[in-house]
Amino acid sequence: MNFKITLTLIFIIISSQFLVAQKSYNASVYEGNKKFDAKEYDAASSKYLEAIAEKNSSYTAHYNLGNALYKSKKYEEATSEYEKATKYTKSNFEKAAALYNMGNVSIQSNNPEKAAELYKKALKQDPYNEAIRKNYEIAMLKDKEKKEKEKQKQGKGGDKDQKNKDDSDKGNQKKNQQDGKGNDQKGKDQGKPNQPKKEENKIPEEAEKMILKDIENQEKETARRILNKKSNSMPQSKEKDW
Repeated sequence: MNFKITLTLIFIIISSQFLVAQKSYNASVYEGNKKFDAKEYDAASSKYLEAIAEKNSSYTAHYNLGNALYKSKKYEEATSEYEKATKYTKSNFEKAAALYNMGNVSIQSNNPEKAAELYKKALKQDPYNEAIRKNYEIAMLKDKEKKEKEKQKQGKGGDKDQKNKDDSDKGNQKKNQQDGKGNDQKGKDQGKPNQPKKEENKIPEEAEKMILKDIENQEKETARRILNKKSNSMPQSKEKDW
């Protein structure tokens, strides 16, 4: 008899503790939701953490905490809470909601490729959700645009590097040419004072005049012959032979 009374008392105590904890959990979530609606996201996070302390395996507490952190732009922490939320539910719709919000975090973090993957997973859980499908399409487009911009940027960078290299090569080539000319000129200038002077064999003035006159007569005779040859030749026709 005493044994049965003891078991009954233990059951009552455990039940009462559970009810108190459940009441505290519900109150914390409720207060957190009120703070969230008032856009007091840090205060909401604190209340959701109190709820998690009472019931760690709560999808709702982790999911709502993720939303509050997301609003505070604490994206990494929000993702962690959404991941926990997916583990604490068997509902496809609840899993889809957490995955969807994880996709939103990736979009905010400028990672559309990851976002598309998460939206795709969410669609597998909730195939007829148009909001998820729309965001999936947007993420795919953003990812495509991002990759095209990166490709163009890399192409421009390569062209710029090649242009700089070509300009540098041209500049070095020009400098080498100038340096070579300068060295040649320097060698010539330095060599001149050391060059021995050649002795000049002077021709008598009268003999020089006779030679020049003879050369002049020969040039005139050659010019006359060329002129006569041209005057006797046939003119060339400019017409085309069809």
